[in-house]
Amino acid sequence: MKIDFVVTWVDGADPIWLEKKNKYGQAENNVDDLHKKMSSDKAYRDWGTFKFWFRGVEKFAPWVNHVYVVTDNQKPDWLNEDYSKVTIIDHSQIIDNKYLPVFNANAIEPNVYKIPNLSEHFVLFNDDMYLTRSVTPTDFFDNNGLPVYNTALSPIIPQSGGTANFQVNIMEIINDHFSKKEIIDKGHFFNIHQGLKLFIKSLIYSRSKFICGFYETHLPYPLRKSTFQEVWKEEKDTLDSTSSHRFRQASDVSNWLFKYWEIARGTYSVGDYHLGTLVSLDDAGSGLWNLILSQKYKIVCVNDGFKVDADKVNSEFVQVMEKLLPEKCSFEK
Repeated sequence: MKIDFVVTWVDGADPIWLEKKNKYGQAENNVDDLHKKMSSDKAYRDWGTFKFWFRGVEKFAPWVNHVYVVTDNQKPDWLNEDYSKVTIIDHSQIIDNKYLPVFNANAIEPNVYKIPNLSEHFVLFNDDMYLTRSVTPTDFFDNNGLPVYNTALSPIIPQSGGTANFQVNIMEIINDHFSKKEIIDKGHFFNIHQGLKLFIKSLIYSRSKFICGFYETHLPYPLRKSTFQEVWKEEKDTLDSTSSHRFRQASDVSNWLFKYWEIARGTYSVGDYHLGTLVSLDDAGSGLWNLILSQKYKIVCVNDGFKVDADKVNSEFVQVMEKLLPEKCSFEK
């Protein structure tokens, strides 16, 4: 079973890209408040740590078949494009030209299944999801080729500038296509391997009249190309609409639609709930850096923060990643 990695990346400091973003951002200044909150500099900031993402892949997932970097007419100047395991994919290769340029992850990620030569089984990463310890193919797909998830029945939590709008939109679709009974009967919500916390969540919210949502770990997404094709066939208008939004809008869906589709019909396996964790650079300091260096988790998603001393944090972040992954890899020139 070939497993590819797909990672989306943008250099938010690139003056050419910035000019383009500002031009279209001004043209769309009548878009809803969510667009304004989720299109801040934070959403596009590059910490100069992307090369450590690749070092982690080479060291901790040497079995990966191929890596595809999805970007907007950009490429890291240190990336070795001659290396046989990496390919740069421009947005124009997977998104209709009439929707370009696009600055919306929700519009980009549902189209990654169109990447030429992409394997049926792939793992979608954001560029802030780092491998920090050895992972195996079965951390992402079981021996039957089903994606591996840890999830639970869980309410959607509204948060300013957060993803709740997208989750609500997705759950409307899920509840249209799958009954509550079907979701609970076919899902694996009461598997003790989910961990006690998720088991209890599912127990509590299974009493709701409808399936209110799924717990989201915010870790890399094991996905299947055939599932993308199926969901696009069923929800083409919705996905076309999201693809047309240059910036995030409240009516969007996200790549979670494809993951939640697998969960709703039970076509997934339960994995190790200690696989990874989500942290925020708002909490940057010795505790956070030591957690990364401890390699307690195989994967750490390091989310940008809203109240970050960028210069100080950037320097410390790079130093920590240099300690964890000091050796240059084949993906670098």
